[in-house]
Amino acid sequence: MENMKTPSLNPRGRGRFSPGIRLKMFGFLLPLAFLLVLSVAWTVTEITGSALRKDLLQRGAAISRVVTLSSGYLLLANDQLGLDRLVSETRESVPDIAFVAIRDTTNKVVAHDRIGERGKPFEPSARMTPLGTFADTHADEVVRTGRTLIEFNTPIHFAGKLVGTATLALTTDSLAAARRSIHRSITVAASVILGVACFGALFLASFVTTRVKRLHEGVLSLGKGEPFRPIPAASSDELGDLTRNFNRMAEELLAQKAGLQAQARQLEEAYLSMIRVIAASLDARDAYTLGHSNRVAKLSCELGRRLGMNEENLIDLERAAIFHDLGKIQTPDDVLLKEEPLSRAEEEQMRSHPMDGTGILWMAPFLHKYIPVVRAHHEWYNGEGYPDGKKGDEIPHHAQIIALADAFDAMTTDRPYRQALGTEEALDEILRFRGTQFSPELADEFAKMIRDLPSTDMAKLKSMAL
Repeated sequence: MENMKTPSLNPRGRGRFSPGIRLKMFGFLLPLAFLLVLSVAWTVTEITGSALRKDLLQRGAAISRVVTLSSGYLLLANDQLGLDRLVSETRESVPDIAFVAIRDTTNKVVAHDRIGERGKPFEPSARMTPLGTFADTHADEVVRTGRTLIEFNTPIHFAGKLVGTATLALTTDSLAAARRSIHRSITVAASVILGVACFGALFLASFVTTRVKRLHEGVLSLGKGEPFRPIPAASSDELGDLTRNFNRMAEELLAQKAGLQAQARQLEEAYLSMIRVIAASLDARDAYTLGHSNRVAKLSCELGRRLGMNEENLIDLERAAIFHDLGKIQTPDDVLLKEEPLSRAEEEQMRSHPMDGTGILWMAPFLHKYIPVVRAHHEWYNGEGYPDGKKGDEIPHHAQIIALADAFDAMTTDRPYRQALGTEEALDEILRFRGTQFSPELADEFAKMIRDLPSTDMAKLKSMAL
């Protein structure tokens, strides 16, 4: 019997691949794999859940701000039909919206997608949990009629005056459904990975630890948001399956992330389209400037192409040109459309539109990059412009281009107090102010561009409206 026990008591008597060593490896590697999978599941759940919730909050805040921008003038003008149409179309445009309400400064509902709520005082929810603030939009989690909603409240300002509040509520149904789908995917993937890890832990330590290290690096890369590179899985054993399952899970998560990014891009395009509509509406307030923003954008982009700008720069230039007069939405009609000379106070109101425009763009983070250009499009090359008195290269390049296109279109458009200048007369004025109002090099290139354009193109440009 002693001879029988000796091999088991003497470690040197065991083979390298004896069950004892494999059990030790299994006992060490299985908890490691389990923790690894848990860290992947937790990281992915946190990242995806946070991204979904952030997307929902930003989407709700953006829609609420669009309603606010569109309702200020309607509320001040007491345009009930326009307000009812605004809340109805907003409610129908997004399935997740539970309700849309616009109330005045006395907290009375003046427009609601449910007609029966009009004229009633707006009752705040008894259960309210603050979720954050986006610019001047406040988001809260509330419970109404037994449903959990995310409510967005945005003050409505017009011409610097508070005229009411827009309230928009989103359901959390889509968020909950997306989370359940992600949790199911993560659970299935994690179960598969754990099953494969149980078998893989029985292999040689060096073989196992190399694959686990690669998986761990993949988890860290995925958690940090770095570009994911599929982990090589040449072997057909359990660890190869573990690696392939991890790659599939990562690809599924990246696909879901790409879907969220696509939704964000769609939201950005929708917001940009709304801004374009607002810019067109602003131009339409004055029959003499109809299509002004679009013409300025076309002229600016044409000059940008001649200067060798790439496509991304041209897109940014076009959008900044469309937005350049956005702040005039806060300028009263009696100032904007006045035919007589403006008083000093009225001039100050007009000169505030670059800053008012930046305030509107500030509401959407993805529009922040256009703020310096919109703010500076009335700066002069010699520093005598407004609002900041910048000069020379201190003025953003795009702003200097838009200033030329803006001035040319203004001079070649009929106004109540003067006839439009001819093309050559307008160019003479621009060249007269090269080095003072305009960059000399850009002014020369702009004049050359206009003179090179065929007369048919100029005619099309002048007849253009958004």
